[in-house]
Amino acid sequence: MLWYRAARGGLMSIAAATGGASAGARRRLRKSPFFTILGLLLLTLAVAGFWPQYFSAVTGRAPAITAQFWLIHLHAALFTVWLLLYISQAALIMTGRARIHLKMGPWLAAYGFAIAALGLYAAALLAHRLGQRESDFEAAAAFVFFPIIDMVYFAGFLAAAVLYRKLPHLHKRAMFLATFSIAVVGLGRLVDRTGFESAAVWQPLSLAPLLIAIAYDMFVCRRVYTIMAVGLVVHLARLNAEHFADSEAWLPVGRVLIAPFR
Repeated sequence: MLWYRAARGGLMSIAAATGGASAGARRRLRKSPFFTILGLLLLTLAVAGFWPQYFSAVTGRAPAITAQFWLIHLHAALFTVWLLLYISQAALIMTGRARIHLKMGPWLAAYGFAIAALGLYAAALLAHRLGQRESDFEAAAAFVFFPIIDMVYFAGFLAAAVLYRKLPHLHKRAMFLATFSIAVVGLGRLVDRTGFESAAVWQPLSLAPLLIAIAYDMFVCRRVYTIMAVGLVVHLARLNAEHFADSEAWLPVGRVLIAPFR
């Protein structure tokens, strides 16, 4: 029996040491700067995407005529603030100030859902303005699909983040996907300016931050999280939704959405 107790004690010591290492590894991953850096990348790409039409105004240039509208200014300000808040929340975890992060969480979620609601209103109104400007309300009805789906993705992943708030590894990824769902608009404009026409090139470029995050999970965490796979699938679907937006499956919905502003 002595040999059994000695062997059992040795195994328990090994297990304890392994468990301690795993816990230490989890703490290191939790405080990794990765998601903070990714947030800074999303902010940079979003600003760069809208730089010619909008953000270049900080250098004294007037925004594009189509961007000189109060709702666009409000929309841009509120979603830029969201990007900054996302970065600050990630930085709080990185620097070990989780208590402040947790206190801010409910307010950030409420802010996110509020700006998503405003985003839905802005999508319909700005699509209507596009129809007026181009004298083509069918094009406006098709166009409105994309800002609507962006807000649906944003609010949906934000809701997932709230649901997973006690599971940090899922919560942080849901928050990243929510934030990516708005930053991808600016990134798309940036990719458009490259002139690449092959979907095999421009689609991976449009999804680059998401693909980087998935690669991080594969090589650092040794797994792909289901929520990240879902994010990849729905954003791929968005990039290939142009024919759907122009179809009779969507156009009646688009017409209804812009009708109150006509």
